[in-house]
Amino acid sequence: MGICAWHIMREKISVRPETTAREVAMKIISSGLAAMPVVGDNQELLGLVSENAILDAIREDQDLESIPASKIMVAAPSIVEAGTSTNELLNLLLKSCCSVVAVVKDKKYVGVVSRHMLMDIFTSPHYSRYAAKERKSPFACK
Repeated sequence: MGICAWHIMREKISVRPETTAREVAMKIISSGLAAMPVVGDNQELLGLVSENAILDAIREDQDLESIPASKIMVAAPSIVEAGTSTNELLNLLLKSCCSVVAVVKDKKYVGVVSRHMLMDIFTSPHYSRYAAKERKSPFACK
């Protein structure tokens, strides 16, 4: 098995359904992701809150402190299994308007892959050496 979603993903970055839109915005900003996964009590993926959803709420002059993530999330986000190949990830991210894909294993949320993460691994000077070996842990560009 070559490099797959599990090797690339950022683990467990998410928000809860009751998290305020302001808190989601702060987490999006600090993480550098274009969207934030919304995860339930049993690590089930409920949806994604995008930058656009936050910006729409701002444009509509809504109070970000009073809007929960569950009200502005996309309920059917792009999802891949942890073993999804980089080629499949590239195809999905290039064909969709989303720049973030949620990663699941056994129907539980385990992480997220973004377009930037893919660019990071493929442009890393360590990529060819890393890709040539069987991997048991995530890729880390240094």
